[in-house]
Amino acid sequence: MNAHFESREPGMPYSAARVLASLRGGHRDMTKKEPANSQRPSALKIGVWVALSLAVALAAALLANRIPAVALGLGIAIVLMGVGIPLMWRRPHTQNSNNVSNLRRELDRTRRGYENLFTSVPCFICVLNRDHQIIEANELYREEFGATDRSLCYEVCKGRSSKCPECMVDKTFIDGEIYSNEETLVTRDGQRVNAVVHTRPIYDDNGEITSVMEVFTDITETKQLQRQLALMGRAVAGMAHRVKNILMGLEGGIFVVNEGLESGNQEGISEGWEMVERNVELVSRIVKDLLFCAKERIPDLEPDICPQEVVLEVHRLFADRLANENIKLETDFDEPFHTGAFDADGLHSLFCNLVANAVDACRFDPADDKVGHTIRLGCRKNGDGSTVFEVADDGPGISEDVNAKVFEDFFSTKGSEGTGIGLLVVQKVAEDHGGNVTFSSKPGAGTTFTVTIPTAASRTELPVANA
Repeated sequence: MNAHFESREPGMPYSAARVLASLRGGHRDMTKKEPANSQRPSALKIGVWVALSLAVALAAALLANRIPAVALGLGIAIVLMGVGIPLMWRRPHTQNSNNVSNLRRELDRTRRGYENLFTSVPCFICVLNRDHQIIEANELYREEFGATDRSLCYEVCKGRSSKCPECMVDKTFIDGEIYSNEETLVTRDGQRVNAVVHTRPIYDDNGEITSVMEVFTDITETKQLQRQLALMGRAVAGMAHRVKNILMGLEGGIFVVNEGLESGNQEGISEGWEMVERNVELVSRIVKDLLFCAKERIPDLEPDICPQEVVLEVHRLFADRLANENIKLETDFDEPFHTGAFDADGLHSLFCNLVANAVDACRFDPADDKVGHTIRLGCRKNGDGSTVFEVADDGPGISEDVNAKVFEDFFSTKGSEGTGIGLLVVQKVAEDHGGNVTFSSKPGAGTTFTVTIPTAASRTELPVANA
């Protein structure tokens, strides 16, 4: 379906009606006046009328055979010409004027209909010239991307300083073909939009491509569903492998316990039981995290919750286990304790996952020159009243090539040994409190995760407790 635009002066904007009318194969300018000779009688018609009138007059004179009759006939002829010629002159003109007015009104109604359709269509539409300047756009495109006339398309909807590689608009200008692709757009407020883009050429009356129309269809929700299904499959496969390894650990622990019972070796029994406890705890953590993320959960914000006490509770939980692993846990509270409205269980899950990830990072540190590792747990209140939690380790850090993937769902650096669900829990708890999660890392030197939660309620300062 070819689109046609009538030629215009440089700088003259296309109307929305013209853009949509072009999709119907072009239209004739119905406001153009008919040629002058089509609105008035021809000279031949006037001459015939005059001749007929004179003939009638002469016939009357001959029949009467008197001069006065001739004069009467001439008078009648003059009267007939005086009445007939204006009638012949005006009647077609009036009829044509009415036709043109009706056609103009019909054209106005059609244009208004096209403009309404162009404005309200639920797609992003823009028309570009060869310099990638926007010469027309619908209302949705202008609102979402802040587009103005003559602004550059790649700056407006991509946030780029140069045109896209393999630009489809350029290809359409060259060969007139229709191209499509999936692209990611960036709105004026920084939101990312997944869209299917189609380009379509627009021709003038001479068959030359004067501009290219881009139509963007928002498929963000569809892509999110696809991504969630893919991630779910990956998560199930990863967790099945992880649970299998845990079950093998449980079987090993049970075997050691049974051997100790048969031989009366109390030390073997204790060792095997520790293996059982450790693997049961791993299964319990996976199940709890899955339940935490699987259901829609309204945070149970309770007043007068001390976040530092939650951090101390997590510290006590991990400190004893790490005593024999050469991993030291430290706390960093450089201010009086304070209270506020928090979901205590959520904060506990958040901090447990951050500490567990830091512990795993230290355990899997390939560096041979480190005799031990230290994990620092911090909690402080900013000047704006927000609460900041930090978990910093001196493990291997995160390489630059995976930095962008850290906050993807179920991302893990431990391969089959990790489910990646821990950071998902951290993000969910932070979002439930209206906060956010960030991190900084240096390969070989360690990683620091920071959770910032804005003020949720009035807080009271408490004396600092000993860690």
